[in-house]
Amino acid sequence: MKINIIVSGSVLDSQAHFSALKFAEAAVAKGQLISQVFFYRDAINVANAMNLPLADEFDAQSAWLEFASFANCDLSVCISAAEKRGVVNQQAAKENGLDTCNAHSGFNLVGLAVLHDAILSADRTMTFR
Repeated sequence: MKINIIVSGSVLDSQAHFSALKFAEAAVAKGQLISQVFFYRDAINVANAMNLPLADEFDAQSAWLEFASFANCDLSVCISAAEKRGVVNQQAAKENGLDTCNAHSGFNLVGLAVLHDAILSADRTMTFR
């Protein structure tokens, strides 16, 4: 079974990332394929390379990057939600005259069309808020 995951809850103020990650790990352990994890709304802050979680806090960014490497899935971030919240990749920084970018290279900033295609090609889509 091919599963698409959407995470829209905040990294700091919700359990969405932790719950989605545990679901994804369990699905992969059962032989399921996670095609994409799509971060939307406040969840996009997971892609901010400047995140510095405290030592005793859940490090969602590192956990997702490790999962994506293990499960061979894409970590996609809504580009509109990201730019609105100040997370920009090199292309956006250049286009807007910014000196630097802060999007982690392990996350792909994409449009909603990528989410649409992933939903259509998946057997299931799970949402975590």
